[in-house]
Amino acid sequence: MKISDAFNLITEKLTEAGVDSPAFDTSELISFIMGKPYSKAFHGNDELCEDDFAKLSDLASRRAKGEPLQYILGYWEFYGFPFKVGKGVLIPRDDTEVCLRASFSHLDKISSPKILDLCAGSGTLAVTLKKLYPKAEVTAVEISEDAFYYLKENAKLNEAHINLINGDIFNVYKDFEDSYFDLIISNPPYLTKEELKTMQKELYFEPELALDGGEDGLDFYRGIINFYTSKLKIGSQLIFELDSLQAEYTQSLMEKKNFREIEIFDDLGGIHRAIKGTLFEV
Repeated sequence: MKISDAFNLITEKLTEAGVDSPAFDTSELISFIMGKPYSKAFHGNDELCEDDFAKLSDLASRRAKGEPLQYILGYWEFYGFPFKVGKGVLIPRDDTEVCLRASFSHLDKISSPKILDLCAGSGTLAVTLKKLYPKAEVTAVEISEDAFYYLKENAKLNEAHINLINGDIFNVYKDFEDSYFDLIISNPPYLTKEELKTMQKELYFEPELALDGGEDGLDFYRGIINFYTSKLKIGSQLIFELDSLQAEYTQSLMEKKNFREIEIFDDLGGIHRAIKGTLFEV
């Protein structure tokens, strides 16, 4: 079967299943099966043998049922770096680049920054920051055993030498020195209990532990601000990824803990996606 015919058949299947980007997903699945970019396979007029088309159909069936494309492929890129992903870990998302980029202006001023990533998941922030700032001392904390496996794998994959802690952020804060870190960054769980009931089907494949932010979605913002502010040096920064509806309340929590020069950053859609503040006094 020609690649073009396989592409049309699978795209139609995913379209009928209500997949958001059927053509893109199909091309990614074909690339995965062929072991080379879809564009090269197509322009080379390659064909799929029966076995490969059977494999493609099986993968497409999984995608049609809502399984995330990233889980099916087993990896995804974030900020140009490869990350292994799978069941039990949150999928890297472009939205998190807003949070990442918010840190640059501060870190660029420090020769060997000490960075703490809380709720680190697969390590997208911790690993990427270590790659971008090789002299940084980066520590990543993740409670989930499944996610911690991917955190270790991704640190190894990217040759990022970071401190890895498999623990509960609401307990391990006691182990950190006061006035130690130059930056604390976090993409915590922030869906409300109500939002968890109405998620799109792909999100049901991702771990609830990485999504559940409590009744109002703010449990982790309150906890991190309360328990970790003292771990920052004066003049250091705290950065969160967040949902647009949480920005105002999170800002008020930060202000009560003497964070100033607070900035809110929007994603490409104009939605509030990250917040950062500078600690003026403890």
